[in-house]
Amino acid sequence: MKSLSAVSIMQLSSILTELFAHARGVGLRGLIQFTFAADEQLWVEAGDEVRVAAGRRDGCDTEIEISAENFLAVVAGGANVEQLFAAGALRIRGNLGLATLLPQLIDSARYHRDGQAAPTVAMNARYPTPARASETLSATQTPLAQVERRPGRVLSPQEFHGHYLARGIPLVITDALDDWPLFRMTRDEALQRFADLNGITRHGDYVSQTFSTQRDFRSMPMSEFIAQLEQHEAHAGEPAVYMGNNILPTALLDAIRLPPWFDAGLYNAPRLWIGPRGTLTPLHRDDSDNLFAQVWGEKSFILAAPHHRAALGTWSTAPRGGLDGCDFNPDAPDYQRFPQARAVPFLRLTLGAGDLLFLPEGWFHQVSSLSTSLSVNFWINSGRGW
Repeated sequence: MKSLSAVSIMQLSSILTELFAHARGVGLRGLIQFTFAADEQLWVEAGDEVRVAAGRRDGCDTEIEISAENFLAVVAGGANVEQLFAAGALRIRGNLGLATLLPQLIDSARYHRDGQAAPTVAMNARYPTPARASETLSATQTPLAQVERRPGRVLSPQEFHGHYLARGIPLVITDALDDWPLFRMTRDEALQRFADLNGITRHGDYVSQTFSTQRDFRSMPMSEFIAQLEQHEAHAGEPAVYMGNNILPTALLDAIRLPPWFDAGLYNAPRLWIGPRGTLTPLHRDDSDNLFAQVWGEKSFILAAPHHRAALGTWSTAPRGGLDGCDFNPDAPDYQRFPQARAVPFLRLTLGAGDLLFLPEGWFHQVSSLSTSLSVNFWINSGRGW
C-alpha cells in the first residue's frame, strides 16, 4: 500500500481510469467528482467510454470526498466503502443512488483483472428471472400453513441444519437476542452509541422505484434520524422515511452477536434497518439465506415459496439474476394482471422484539414496520446453490 504522500494525482487518475473501465458491467453511468484533498481533485465521466480529468467539473451527478489513503485501501480490498461512510471518513453529496453502485464497481474491477470483459448491465433495467434450485426444492414439498416458532434454547444446530436449512423451510426463533447489548439498550443509550455515525435514508415513493438508483437517497446522522423517528411516519400515501439496508458500523459490532446457527466465517457484514411505523419493502427475494433479527418494535412479513416465481411478476436487476423484484403486491392484489397469483398460499407473520427469522434463499418476502423498528439482518454464504 502506498502512503498518502507517495500518491500523485496522476496515479489516482490511472487508478480511477482502470476502475471505471468496468462501469458498464454494473450499469453505472454519470459524472462523479472525487475530492481527495483541497489540491487533489479528479472528475470521472462514465458512459460508453470513460474520461478522467484533474480539477473540478460543474454539473456532476455525485461528489465523493475521501482521503487518498482510504481510497487506495478500498480499491485494494482493505477497507469497506459503506463502513467508511458510516464512520464519517467518506462523504457523498448529490445522487446517492449512483454512489450506491461503487461497491459493485470495485468488486467488478477486482474480479475481472484477468482481462475478461464484464457483461454489460443497463442501469435500472429489468431482466427475465432465471430459475433456481430452491424453486425445485419448494415445489416438491407440502405447502406450509404457517411459519413455525421455536425457542432458540431448544433448537440444536443439528436440527436447524438437517430440517430447516436443508429443506429451505422458514422458521422464527424466539428469545434469540437476549445476549445482545443492543437489544437491552434504552433509546437514550442507543442515541449515545449511534452518535457520529452516518446512514442513508430513503424518501418519497421509493416502493415504486424498487431497487432503482433513481430513488431519493439522502445522508443523515443515525442519532438524528432515531431521535426524530416519530416525525417520519407515512404521509399522503407515501411510505415512511426509511434508513434501510445500511451496513452496521464497526463501532456497533460489539453490541450484537452472530447467531449460532452458522460458522462465523459464513456471515456477510450485518445490515441495519431503522424506521418508524409505515416503512415498506415490497415483495422480492434475495440470493442467499438470511437471518433477520428484530431488535425494537414489530415488523410484518408476507412470504411466498420460491416456486411461485412466474405467478408474481418476478424480474431481476441483472441478466443472470440475483436480486429479484416482483410486480405483484399481496396487500393490493391485481388478479386480472396476475391471475396465477390466486393460487399462491401467502404466509403472514409478525416478528416481535427478540425474534429471529430464518428466511431461506429464494423465498419471496414483503416487509412493513408496524411500529418504530430497529432490525439487523445477516446474509449467509451457506453454500446452498441456485
